[in-house]
Amino acid sequence: MNEQHPPHFSRETFDRMISEKLRLIRTEARLTQEQMADIIGLSKKTLVQVEKERKTLGFTAASLVGILFRNSEIVQAMFGESVVEIIELVAFQGIEQEPSDAKLEWIQRAKTKARYKTMGKRVWWKDEKVGETYLLQSHILTGHLRIIDRADVLHYYSMNLDEAKTKFYELESTTSKE
Repeated sequence: MNEQHPPHFSRETFDRMISEKLRLIRTEARLTQEQMADIIGLSKKTLVQVEKERKTLGFTAASLVGILFRNSEIVQAMFGESVVEIIELVAFQGIEQEPSDAKLEWIQRAKTKARYKTMGKRVWWKDEKVGETYLLQSHILTGHLRIIDRADVLHYYSMNLDEAKTKFYELESTTSKE
């Protein structure tokens, strides 16, 4: 199977993408500049600068916009239903690479216990591994990976292909033993 993945997706990439679409997101939500600035904690002047593409929101404000407006057609068109996972993964990028740090175990537990029914929108996802019960997929834009079952329930997500493959084989082997 072709192991190519999209280029590194970062906080800056996410910030730029949300910032470039901020006016459309605001307009779709039928908010004034004052209302939107108030919602995301910016001055109207800063919001205008972002909408004119003279500056970006910054990762924190872009993340807030992504989360608050995750059901927006504009945000859905950019990220599908995965905006929260994308934000989590880029926020913790680099930090989660320290397996010896017990303080960060909750990140791994959260990723492993991430179970909810996805919308099953395969348009954003490429199958990397197909098992009897599970699918390992990569997001075509960000390259992050997820493991879902045949009922489209999310079981795991990661930015690390080797880690995701290990978890995929672990889940598949557990299922085949039952």
